[in-house]
Amino acid sequence: MAWRFKASKYKNAAPIVPKAEACVREICVGSYQTYGNNIAASGAFMAFNWEHTGSSVAVLPLDDCGRKSKTMPLLHGHTDTVTDLKFSPFHDGLLATASQDCLVKIWHIPEKGLEQSLSDPEAIFSHKQRRVETVGFHPTADGLMYSTAAGCVALFDLSTQKEIFSNNEHPEVIQSASWREDGSVLATSCKDKCVRIFDPRAAGSPIQLTAESHQSIKDSRVVWLGNQQRILTTGFDAARLRQVIIRDVRNFNTPEKTLELDCSTGILMPLFDPDTNMLFLAGKGDTTINYLEITDKDPYLIEGLRHTGEQTKGACLVPKRALKVMEAEVNRVLQLTSNMVIPIMYQVPRKTYRDFHADLYPETTGYKTELVAGEWLNGGNQAVPKMSLDPAKREHGDEPIIIHRGNLSDFVKNLENQRAKSNTIGKPIPSQPAKRNDNEHFVMLNKGNNFEEKNGNDNSSESNGKKSTPSQSQPDGECSELIRKFEAKYKVDTEKEKANAYAQSQEDDKESPTEQEHSTGSSEEVSSSGGLDNHSASGSHSPPKPMPRTSRNNSLPEASDSAGESSSTTTPRPRPRTTAASAYKPRLGPKPFSSTTGDVSFDKVFAVPLAPGSHENISNVGQDSGVDLTPAQAPKPDLIVEIEIKKKHEREPVPAVAGNGVQKSLTTSERRKIFEQSSESSENSAEGEDRTDADLRRSCSSRSSFAERRRIYENRSKSQVDEKPQSPVPLRREHSKVEPLKPSQQQQQQGNLIDTKRISVPEGKLMEEHRRGNGAGIKKSATEAAFSAASTKRTSTVFGKVSKFRHLKGTPGHKSTHIENLRNLSRQIPGECNGFHANQERVAVPLSGPGGKIAIFELSRPGRLPDGVIPSLVNGSNIMDFQWDPFDAQRLAVACDDGIVKIWHIEAGGLSEPTNTPAGELTAHLDKIYFIRFHPLAADVLLTASYDMTIKLWDLRTMSEKCSLSGHTDQIFDFAWSPCGRLGATVCKDGKIRVYNPRKSETPIREGNGPVGTRGARITWALEGHYIVCTGFDKVSERQISVYNAQKLSAPLNTASLDVSPSILIPFYDEDSSTLFVTGKGDSTIYCYEITDEEPYICPLSHHRCTSLHQGLSFLTKNHCDVASVEFSKAYRLTNTTIEPLSFTVPRIKSELFQDDLFPPTRITWSATLSAEDWFASNDKAAPKVSLKPEGMETLSSIQQVPAQPVKKPDHAQFGGQKSEYEINKQQEIQKSVSARMEFTTKLEQDDMEGVDENEWQE
Repeated sequence: MAWRFKASKYKNAAPIVPKAEACVREICVGSYQTYGNNIAASGAFMAFNWEHTGSSVAVLPLDDCGRKSKTMPLLHGHTDTVTDLKFSPFHDGLLATASQDCLVKIWHIPEKGLEQSLSDPEAIFSHKQRRVETVGFHPTADGLMYSTAAGCVALFDLSTQKEIFSNNEHPEVIQSASWREDGSVLATSCKDKCVRIFDPRAAGSPIQLTAESHQSIKDSRVVWLGNQQRILTTGFDAARLRQVIIRDVRNFNTPEKTLELDCSTGILMPLFDPDTNMLFLAGKGDTTINYLEITDKDPYLIEGLRHTGEQTKGACLVPKRALKVMEAEVNRVLQLTSNMVIPIMYQVPRKTYRDFHADLYPETTGYKTELVAGEWLNGGNQAVPKMSLDPAKREHGDEPIIIHRGNLSDFVKNLENQRAKSNTIGKPIPSQPAKRNDNEHFVMLNKGNNFEEKNGNDNSSESNGKKSTPSQSQPDGECSELIRKFEAKYKVDTEKEKANAYAQSQEDDKESPTEQEHSTGSSEEVSSSGGLDNHSASGSHSPPKPMPRTSRNNSLPEASDSAGESSSTTTPRPRPRTTAASAYKPRLGPKPFSSTTGDVSFDKVFAVPLAPGSHENISNVGQDSGVDLTPAQAPKPDLIVEIEIKKKHEREPVPAVAGNGVQKSLTTSERRKIFEQSSESSENSAEGEDRTDADLRRSCSSRSSFAERRRIYENRSKSQVDEKPQSPVPLRREHSKVEPLKPSQQQQQQGNLIDTKRISVPEGKLMEEHRRGNGAGIKKSATEAAFSAASTKRTSTVFGKVSKFRHLKGTPGHKSTHIENLRNLSRQIPGECNGFHANQERVAVPLSGPGGKIAIFELSRPGRLPDGVIPSLVNGSNIMDFQWDPFDAQRLAVACDDGIVKIWHIEAGGLSEPTNTPAGELTAHLDKIYFIRFHPLAADVLLTASYDMTIKLWDLRTMSEKCSLSGHTDQIFDFAWSPCGRLGATVCKDGKIRVYNPRKSETPIREGNGPVGTRGARITWALEGHYIVCTGFDKVSERQISVYNAQKLSAPLNTASLDVSPSILIPFYDEDSSTLFVTGKGDSTIYCYEITDEEPYICPLSHHRCTSLHQGLSFLTKNHCDVASVEFSKAYRLTNTTIEPLSFTVPRIKSELFQDDLFPPTRITWSATLSAEDWFASNDKAAPKVSLKPEGMETLSSIQQVPAQPVKKPDHAQFGGQKSEYEINKQQEIQKSVSARMEFTTKLEQDDMEGVDENEWQE
């Protein structure tokens, strides 16, 4: 029993959640009723469902982070919700998606990620009118995909794009499927409460074993525990408790372990790592992710640390080759929430992370296989070779291993070339007689398989360095030439540089004919052929030098100039860093220097690159040493890319001294000292492609501006699809570091093409102008295009819309203004009723109990209500809706379930006792009434909507029906009048929005799609009646707000989702500030948005969170706002026991002034604009507007205009004359202020002295 006390190495694996800045934020994810995990990851990318319908898929780099734009490029390939999505284990850019539209589609993600939205897949497979539930790839056979739809299991061969197997023996819907790690059999869980072992290659029935599983028809999942003889399932028992069951296929009917967890509605998604036996259980809708370790003995499941965080919408594991092994990261879970993707790192605590902990990382399944779909179906079995995660055994250390193999057509060509090469090359590749490990398998495949690898084991460099015999390396006909071109196309930059460097080191032996033949090609062909020709180079067969182990400072010895040079006196050099195409990692220094790169002069190594589109850059076009770009090699037009052409003399021996007299052999310390003294060293050329020109202009004045830094930051995100405009300002360069060309050299290079320095201009225009010899035209057009591109970008697209009401503040009134001690509030009010209504004098609150009672409370008498009977209006029937007359604060209309509308008149002093005698009754319908609405402009006009699906308009003076509207096919949720009072909009349970002109037609004049949820909805008009705002639910009961163009109701302009809650969002729209307030019964938050006429149409503002739950909210008209306190909206809030005033203000510094920018002239909605007779006669009249400015209060705009007015300068001709009026007033103000602070008298001292009489002066 000693094993019971043996501690696991992963026992204390702790979940580490990064900061919000390191997560993917502000994404749009809904709640989907699918059997998939809603998110998938490869070594390079992550993919997840997008928006609330889930028909689109977002694809981002695996290490991406930050805010994401709603206009980011997506995969638009399905017409219904994507149910499942998976990446191929052998190709990081191959993605399979399954959807409810009965289709499975194969996508190829480019190496740099999605730069524009894709709608054309690589291949399409159909399941013939059956919803596809799951999809995935075979674990060992390349190009073999499976999918399930209803009870059917189908296999597809991607190379032939055909279905090779199909079986329909499952009686119910297959909810989950999982392959064994060796790819021999498949486990499925079905809706018939059974789990099965499925072998597609078996003779007869493919179902080998069947056993009863979880006793609930709800969702269930199955996962095969690696290569073991056990499977694990998750589901629900008969009491709806969540279960985890482990079964051994050798005793299939008896569960080996059953673990019951809790009672929750979300299915547990099992994520299993066969290398460490770590199991993660993430429940849909849960906020916790459980970690358990699976053992082969009792207790079988050992619980680890639990993570608690955001609500989970989906989860997946990241492949092991993408983990940070030097940080002891043993697994990484990507958690998908409603608005974020959170990478949760599971780290094993260790004392130090400087060394690789080999005990935590057993050899894991590799990424290369020789087995294809056809061979597997014919009975072939071949395990995928294992690989080591030790950075010392990998070429690029602990960098992620990323595999790109081109699109699907390239994959097919690759398979054909493999077959052809295996037929033409009969001899096996000789290997070293030393002991072979599993990693050498990849070396042997390197000649046959055309993988594009970002990283690999260091043993591959050993194979690349070997020299084979001429008989083995000579190309055999056209097939070998195809292989050469394919490998040249799909090698990454690091492999090209390495192969090129090694080829140059072999030049002292002999230069191969193939190299000479292709030396004038493109840079890709030259560098790639250099690496391929190492095998065909003739000469001595000295054994190659293996790559050394990486040191702790991650450096490598300096490469030798020749193959025979001893490596004992090598100098450490920085390891070349590779940047994944999906990530942005700026290099803090120049491009790594290597002595084997042809020209190593001072100005070539440390020169600052020219600014794209600058005059110096364009003038260098056409200056190269005899390298021509043929039309076949020319890049695609209208793309801004970087061109780097290898010079022909780079293949020649390097002279000791350059032509400019600068010695070329610089030591590492000298280069480092020069770089540290340089303030404008160039960035890494391979990583500078994604950087804007302004980012490189470190001394430019525009770089210090906030707008420029903001633009640079946003352009770094991989989800931005806007093209970065070229900068029209040339890059400032240090002329001391750049050797100017002599006039003779300038004339000599006029006829050449392109210099080795990088340029960045539209290639199509560049090549076309260069063929015409019009260099000046290129300069002018590039500069003008850059200026126009920079000037047309709007500020709002960079910063987003900035609203004046962004920082609105909700402030509840003082407790002395509350009405307290409310009792017996009714909870049985229908959802179509707001449940609470207030005007400037009193409020109406429904009470529980029989008789349909409504209590009336006077706002002028706040305080605690006395105990006892509350005076109320007794209607005699259940209340359906009630509303105050907007033009008469004493008239209340109440709709009852007997189809009668009762009109009540409240006396000035309020109710003193219960009453059951209304002022009038209107028999509106023979069935229940949904709601009632008063007209916003016309007096005595009332609208009623009933269960008979009709809407009627009444004249309350004569109690007669005037209009009737039809066209609804289901329950009417809401009706809203337009601001002009001519039109009305309805939202219905049938999912339609209808616009009526009641006085002209009883049928709708426009119709469109509304919320798909059937739980309720609300509607209102916005922006002077040009837009319609609708609140409702989606099909998974998530609350949402949609904005429609009133003239085009086919689809919403934008939809914002909030949360999952049963209460209907009740909107109130303030037309002066264009602010939308929404909240629901039982909520504690009032959500605030600004409705705009441009994207995104719905701009979130500061939401107000109340201290308690509210049962209703009612806003007052604009004339009751305290504009002196910058109050732009006022409401009353009903809670369980109180009625509280709520004030919405905007913080302003000069609050003593009238904020006329916040308070434009408002429409008078508190008094009638026209009578009912005029409105029914179509004598429309616009509502007058009035200013809310109090008397004697100065406006903000008038004060702000005073400093802007120019002050009259005194005329120099009259300089000695009178002072200006401004100076006189200013001097008087100074005198008054001084005299107020000191004693001031005009009496002189001599006035008190005795003088002579006036007569004496006359004498």
